[in-house]
Amino acid sequence: MNNRLDTRLPSIAYMEQAAKRRIPRFVFEFLQSGIGAEHCLKRNRDTLDEIKFLPQYLTNESIAPSLETSIFGRTFPAPFAPTPIGLSGLMWPRAAEIIAKNTSAKGLPVGLSMWATASIEEIAAMTGNLLWYQLLCTTTPEIENDLIDRAEAAGCEVLIVTVDIPTITRREKDIANGLSVPPHFNMSTLLQISSRPAWALGMLQAGIPRFKSLLRYVPENANIAETARFLADIVDVNVTIDKLETIRKRWTGQLVVKGILGIDDALCCKELGVDGIVVSNHGGRQFDAAPTAPHVLPHIRDAVGPDMVLMADGGVRSGLDISRLVACGADFVLIGRPFIYAVAAAGANGVDHLIFLLQEELRQTLAQLGSQTHAELQQRRIL
Repeated sequence: MNNRLDTRLPSIAYMEQAAKRRIPRFVFEFLQSGIGAEHCLKRNRDTLDEIKFLPQYLTNESIAPSLETSIFGRTFPAPFAPTPIGLSGLMWPRAAEIIAKNTSAKGLPVGLSMWATASIEEIAAMTGNLLWYQLLCTTTPEIENDLIDRAEAAGCEVLIVTVDIPTITRREKDIANGLSVPPHFNMSTLLQISSRPAWALGMLQAGIPRFKSLLRYVPENANIAETARFLADIVDVNVTIDKLETIRKRWTGQLVVKGILGIDDALCCKELGVDGIVVSNHGGRQFDAAPTAPHVLPHIRDAVGPDMVLMADGGVRSGLDISRLVACGADFVLIGRPFIYAVAAAGANGVDHLIFLLQEELRQTLAQLGSQTHAELQQRRIL
């Protein structure tokens, strides 16, 4: 534990406030915002807070909680990992690289977005076989197949196919801030950048954020606007059952489908031979009327049975929240925004400190419940 950092950043809430002071407002709003009136974003937090546990203090056993979690034939030191985060290099310079290096050094897997500002190969060199690559289906089979082949060649054992983007969404704050590719800067955004010197200097050193895994497919000599149009056009928003079945046949490793909220979709994944699903509403960024993971996890777990790997995300801000999702039926939890808070607040040390905080809070939760492992959490849940 870093005592100095623990005093300055004793919780994720403190990290969030520190990140807000270091990131330009238009970028921070891109990180924080949801879709529409942001009701789904709020529900993610509210439904987690509603989950209560029944403590147990009287026991003849010495409680020494273990956080080890086994999924996909591997054992990890804790049941959480950073989720794939698109455009992380805009939120903080080289965020993808910092998060990947420090998280994998702790023995935890690392999710990498197809829209990350670091390439598959760059991150794989840091993480080895702890890299989980997120694929969005494309309209060009050659590009899609090449991305799958590159993930396999890089040593990825888990491929995550995201299916919950059936249409391009309108996020009001991003539109109001002129956040687009190429970006539309005005006097307000320029002033915001000038007031955040650490972010601005880091961005100058790192260069303009680019989707490095995709650059090789962009037509030669394309300018920024042409590149943006090309990349927008290659995304296939309609992920069909046939498409998913084709990917299942091609990918020999563990296949995970992200963005599942309904029992029918979960059972479809199981029938196709998918190894795991992520119960997720995309951090409240896609559909404002969507349910939350705690709402649907128990029903999905009952439907698919105990053997299919279920992961979940949405609104996690503590180790207690991780325990809450596990108690609802998740085997593993993916975390997004807090990893950006951590790297923006304190760089690589911030990532290490975040992992320390989450592990300590997990142990404290299990100790309060008189539980040795997370397998016992569902018995302690009372709401």
